[in-house]
Amino acid sequence: MNERRSSIHSETKDDDDDDDQLLGLTTESERQHERMILNTIDEPTIGINATHTKELSDTEPLLDEIGVEPPTGGAFMCSNVPARYVVAIWAFFGFFCLYAMRVNLSVAIVAMVTPQSALNQSAQSCPTPIKNSTGPPQKYEFDWNPTVEGAILGAFFYGYLAMQIIGGNLAEKLGAKWIFGGGILIAGILTLLTPLAARIDYRLLFAIRFITGVVSSPGFPSAAALWGKWIPASERSTIPPAAQTGANFGIILSTPLISYMIEDNFLGGWPSAFYVFGVISCLWFVGWCFFGFNSPDQHPRISKKELLYIQKNTAATRKRIKTPWVKIFTCPPVYAIAVMHNGLIFALPYLAQFFVTIIVGTIVDRIRLRKLLSITVLRKVQTIVGTVGTCSFLIAIGYMGCNHIGAVICCILAVAFLGVQTCGAIISHLDVASNHAGTLVGFTNTVATIPGFIGPLVVGALTDKNQTIEAWRHIFNIAAGIGAFGCIFYCIFFNGEEQPWNRTYESIDQDETTATTTNA
Repeated sequence: MNERRSSIHSETKDDDDDDDQLLGLTTESERQHERMILNTIDEPTIGINATHTKELSDTEPLLDEIGVEPPTGGAFMCSNVPARYVVAIWAFFGFFCLYAMRVNLSVAIVAMVTPQSALNQSAQSCPTPIKNSTGPPQKYEFDWNPTVEGAILGAFFYGYLAMQIIGGNLAEKLGAKWIFGGGILIAGILTLLTPLAARIDYRLLFAIRFITGVVSSPGFPSAAALWGKWIPASERSTIPPAAQTGANFGIILSTPLISYMIEDNFLGGWPSAFYVFGVISCLWFVGWCFFGFNSPDQHPRISKKELLYIQKNTAATRKRIKTPWVKIFTCPPVYAIAVMHNGLIFALPYLAQFFVTIIVGTIVDRIRLRKLLSITVLRKVQTIVGTVGTCSFLIAIGYMGCNHIGAVICCILAVAFLGVQTCGAIISHLDVASNHAGTLVGFTNTVATIPGFIGPLVVGALTDKNQTIEAWRHIFNIAAGIGAFGCIFYCIFFNGEEQPWNRTYESIDQDETTATTTNA
């Protein structure tokens, strides 16, 4: 066996020895992974300095245990988990914190502000159920008018526009670790101060929420830069979308939890929505300091084998790369009452989207690995399937009438189909230019933020003194039309191949060196 291991590192090893090594592996995926490692050893390493390469060749063997990667995650995490997965797991909880702090006000404000008694019902609207309650009347701490309430709810999204492009660009130049983590830490501290600000003056609350949006805005762009360094091309449809579904879980878990905490008067009722998730975000940052790293070569505990594997498959295959998704989830005021009393129902669409993202992402990665479709065709197919499904069920909601169950089912399916695009078009920045993914996501996420404050204005204009089924049908039809337009535009202009301007002088020189060595 020792001779066999030595032969793997010998310059004169032949293919028969490699095949013999692979016989001991039990699954096809393990064999494919091991072939990548063997090819990495055979070919010139890309992106690793000469000192590190010499260290790899002169020290311990890379394949002490065939098919099993050495411990990479450190003592706190499972020692058998690859370092890139550990980074993705901590990023998952980071996105959880980001979205929990984004939607907490939309839920808590129902218990904070005295409701305005203006139902605007007509013969074409569904009747409002009358609920008899023997409990004490609800006490509200604030008496803001709808204009003030709408401004406070929209403050986050005004700030969210500010740092998208700048944050992505800084993450590319300075590293994503502190841009991503620092934004969540500051947002957590501001969230802890939110109850105090609300009780002092609503203008101070507006400022707090605006700044929270500013520091939260680099989240997705900086994650794009992070995935470009860490995630091999063959895993880009699975790991980044899975990590970023932490945003879904931030909504899925926070909305019912906040409702329950308010009803139980935990930590004073509505302030608990800010105290709990503010503390969780600050604690997350402590862990991120130890387990988050800008790139594999900065990770002190990554195995040499995994380092080679990542460097090989993020540099040599740059023409097939993808970036994170920049999905915007909002909790507009129109849904606030439903969230308060039906938090679990509100969370179901995002739970469905999570499962669709994981399942479809896995399938897409297998298709890419087998090269059954080009990346351009694959992304367009995902976009078409996701858009047709989402738009169809959005339109169907408008025709459910007062059938609440049917409307909820259509809503769940509409959001679930977004999961097809979560691991498709929304992460296609890395396909085009992985070296500039942070900046590109900053541009696209800036545009994607606009519906966060334009949407409620349109809804308000269409439903003002007109709370009818017909009015809401128009709203859903408009949303479906915008989605269809985006799909058509994407399918016409998208090209998934790497763009020439993505290549740096260093990568070009490396490719030329590799080609020269291979020809020799």
